[in-house]
Amino acid sequence: MALFFRLWLATLRFRCNVERIDDAEGPVVLLLWHDKLFVSSWIANRYFSRPVTALISTSKDGAWLVAFFKFMGITAVRGSSNRRGAAALMTLTRSMRAGNHTGITPDGPKGPALEFKTGAVSLARLTRSPFVVMGIRYHACWRMRSWDRFAMPIPFSKVEVTLVREPMPVEGEVDEVIAARLKVRLDETSTDPRKGLGLA
Repeated sequence: MALFFRLWLATLRFRCNVERIDDAEGPVVLLLWHDKLFVSSWIANRYFSRPVTALISTSKDGAWLVAFFKFMGITAVRGSSNRRGAAALMTLTRSMRAGNHTGITPDGPKGPALEFKTGAVSLARLTRSPFVVMGIRYHACWRMRSWDRFAMPIPFSKVEVTLVREPMPVEGEVDEVIAARLKVRLDETSTDPRKGLGLA
C-alpha cells in the first residue's frame, strides 16, 4: 500500500514557490485545508527539515488517515475540538517543544469545509511558534462525496504548492482576527483552477 501511494505521488508534477523552508530557528504550525491532505506528507518530507506531527480527528474517517500518514513517515496525534481536544493540544505542545512541526487542518475534523477554527491559533500561542500556510492547488483531481469533498490529484497532473510564513500570535491580538487573516491566505493559495471530477 505504501509503495502504491508513493508511486502515485511520484507521478505528480509539483511546483513550489520556494526551494525549501528554512526551519533552523524552530518548529512552526503548518496549516492546510482538510481536502488537500493527500499530498501533505510528500510536501512535509520534501520541503521541511524537521519532523512533522499531524493532528488527525478521532472519527472513523480519521482512522485511514492515521494509517496513510504512518506509511508516509508522518506521526499522527488523534484529537479534535470535540473529543480528546485538550489532551491532543498538550501532546502537540510537547512535540513542538521537542523540535517537531505540527500540521493542522483548521476546518477539521468534520467541517464546515474551509471554515477556520481557532485551535491552531491556540497551539501557536502556547508554543510561541509562527505559522506556515501550505497552499495547495490541483490542476486535475478526483473528489469524493465527503463533507470536505476530499481531493486526490490525478496521476501525472500538476500540483502547485505555496508555502508562506505568517507571524506568531502577539499578546492582545484576538484569536478570531488571526484565524480570519490566515483563512484569507489559505483561500488565496488553495483554490483549484478547475472543478474536480466526482467520486462515490
